Amino acid sequence: MDLKQLDHYLIGEAWTSTQAYAHLEKLCDLAPRFSGSPGNFAARDLILGRFRQYGLGQPHAESFDYLTWTRGRCELELLEPLRRMLNSAISLVYSPDADHLRGHVVDCGIGSEQDFGKAGSLKGKIAMVTTANPENRPAIHRREKYGRAVAAGAVGFLYVNHKPGLLAETGSLRPGKLAEIPAIALCYEEGWQVARHCKRGPVQVAMTIRNETRPGQGYHVVGVVEGQTDETIVVGAHYDGHDISQGAMDDATGTVLILELARILAPLKGQFKRTIRLIAFDAEELGVLGSQEYVRARRDDLTNLALMINLDGAAGPVASHGFLTSGLDDTKSVLQAYARDFGYPLTFKDHVMTASDNFPFFMQGIPAICMVARPDNSALGRGFGHTAADTLDKVAETDLKSSAMTIARMLARLANHDGALGARRSREEIKQILVKQDLEKALRAQEKWPF
Repeated sequence: MDLKQLDHYLIGEAWTSTQAYAHLEKLCDLAPRFSGSPGNFAARDLILGRFRQYGLGQPHAESFDYLTWTRGRCELELLEPLRRMLNSAISLVYSPDADHLRGHVVDCGIGSEQDFGKAGSLKGKIAMVTTANPENRPAIHRREKYGRAVAAGAVGFLYVNHKPGLLAETGSLRPGKLAEIPAIALCYEEGWQVARHCKRGPVQVAMTIRNETRPGQGYHVVGVVEGQTDETIVVGAHYDGHDISQGAMDDATGTVLILELARILAPLKGQFKRTIRLIAFDAEELGVLGSQEYVRARRDDLTNLALMINLDGAAGPVASHGFLTSGLDDTKSVLQAYARDFGYPLTFKDHVMTASDNFPFFMQGIPAICMVARPDNSALGRGFGHTAADTLDKVAETDLKSSAMTIARMLARLANHDGALGARRSREEIKQILVKQDLEKALRAQEKWPF
C-alpha cells in the first residue's frame, strides 16, 4: 500500500480499537507490577500472550539475573525538638536496613550541587532534600541527590515530595544493588514540618528499616515484525512499576503502546524494509537495570540496530507529542522531515534522557531517542509518578489512542526510510554529547559515568 493508504490504516486502527484502554485496565488491575512480584510475572505472561495472539515473529521472554528487593518495615521518628512518628515514611528502593539509626537532619534544599555546598559538613548527619528541580536548568535526578549525600559523608537520606497531597515519592537509589546509606521518602506535609524545625534549631530523627533482598530473575518480553532486511529498529517500554501504586502512567501507558504497535503492525510483516523489534523491558524502576542487562548481553551483537525508540510514559494529548533526540542532529533531521507531513506539530528537544531504557543503547553509540507526550514542567516534576496516586483515573483513553497513532505513523516511515536513521557514535563522541549537555557531574554522582 502507498503512504496515504498506510496512514489511513494506522490512524484508523489506533482510533477505532478498544484494545488500548482494555489493556491499561488489565495492567493496572495486575498491579503492583514491581519486579519479582506476582503482578510483574502476570504482566509478563499477558504481554507474551498478546504478542503470540497478534502474530508477532519470535515471541519469547528473555531472562536475566538480578538482586530482588522487597519492601518491609519502615519507621521515621522525630526525636528533637519534639517526639512523634512521621507516618508517611517509606524506604526508597535498595535502601539498606537501619536499626533505630539516630542523626541530626541537615536541610539540603532541592539537592543541587550548590545546596550541598551551602549545607556545611554532613559527616555523621542525615541529609534531607526535596523532589523539586531548578526552574531553568536540567532536572536533578533522585539518584544524583542521593549520590551527593553519600559522597558528603551523610549516614542517612530523607527524600521529601515537594508537592502537597500526603504522598511520599518512591524510587531506586542505585542500579541493581544495595545502596550505601539508609534512605526514606516523606510526603510534603511531614517534610515541611521537619524543614520548619531545621530553621529554628537542632532536629534529630531515628530511622528503622527492614527490607529483604535475594537473587532473582527478571524477564523481557520480545517479538518482531519481520522486515525485508535484518537492519532493525528497537521500540521499547518497561512493564514493571513500583510496589506502592498501579503504575498507570509509569509505565503501563508505554506498555500499552507496545501492545498497540504489536496489534497494528503484525499484519504488515514483510512490507517494511527494516525489521521492528518490540520489547517490554523489566526492572527499569531498579535504576534502568533491565535494559542495561539486555544491552550487556548483546554488546558484541548490536551491529544491525539502526535506532532505538523509548516509549516510557509516552501517552498524552496530541498537542504535546514530540521526541527527545539525544543531541543526535542527523536522527533529528530525519524525524523532522517526516513530521512536516503529519498535519499536527511535533516538538523536538536535544535532551539526553539518562534515566530510562534508551540510555544503555545510547551509551553503545546506537541512535537512541524517546517519544514524549506531556509538557515539560519543572515545577510539577513527576506529577503523580512514583506515588500511590499513579492510578488508572489519571490516564485518558484518547491520550492512548493519539499516542498510538503518532508512534505508529512515525515508525512506519522510519522502517521504510531510504538511508541511515543516524550515524553510530564513537565512545568519544558520546562523551562529548554528555559533556555538552552538562551531564558529567550528574552521572558521576549516580555512578553512571564510564569514561
